[in-house]
Amino acid sequence: MRVILFAFALGLVALPHTTRAADGDKPSYELGLYVWGASVAGHVDTDQGDASAHISFSDVLSNLNLAAMARARANFGKFSVVFDGEYFDLESDREQRTIRVGPGPGVPVDASAKVELLQYILELDAGYEIFDVKGPFSAGPGDERGTVGELYLGARYLSMKPEIKATFGPNSVTIGEWNSWVDGLVGARLFIDLSRTVVLGIQGDVGGFNIGQSDNLAWSQITSLSWRFSDNMGLSLGYKFLDLRRENDDDTIDLQMRGPFIASFFRF
Repeated sequence: MRVILFAFALGLVALPHTTRAADGDKPSYELGLYVWGASVAGHVDTDQGDASAHISFSDVLSNLNLAAMARARANFGKFSVVFDGEYFDLESDREQRTIRVGPGPGVPVDASAKVELLQYILELDAGYEIFDVKGPFSAGPGDERGTVGELYLGARYLSMKPEIKATFGPNSVTIGEWNSWVDGLVGARLFIDLSRTVVLGIQGDVGGFNIGQSDNLAWSQITSLSWRFSDNMGLSLGYKFLDLRRENDDDTIDLQMRGPFIASFFRF
């Protein structure tokens, strides 16, 4: 039975009010829940030709077995540690038809095939706050609205297994194997208080750099608008990109996942 896209996140978006502990260097943690309506676009270029594809979120949803996402953030004064994990299990409907095998008119044989994609994206980074200044919307010395910026270094682990399962009469065959690699990354986060309860968050990073088995270039970007309706809880709306380019001998793969998200978050 298919499971509707339901993404679990731990600490989705760190707000300026929550990027630092409320009491000096006292640690703080963020938990949350979000749904990401991502579409997928890809282009493959080989010495035998090239092909492009775009899968809308509605198509992803109709072929989805399971999707789970987790994010956790811990704050230790000016330092932070963030973990993000995503898992996707997509499976197409089984296509069935009768083929003929053998000489002459041949012998009719029932055949069927389906495609499945399993994918993990795991990210871990460590950040440091480089500035905390009065924001553009601050009304004066007593106005606590500010702008916080931080830099971070980390790594993103990607693993995917495209698989084709086919049957021909009583025989069956499975084609596909896991492909995994790690991209180093460097990025920045910016948080701007629009009011005492509304925050604009902007995050971006680049990675890969063709080191070892990593991507030639990978980048991600998140823009969010968050509303904190209590001391510890809030909601976020935003848009997220993940784009990568990978080259292997004469083959080039470009892949992008993008779409809006809606989130709730909790801090303690």
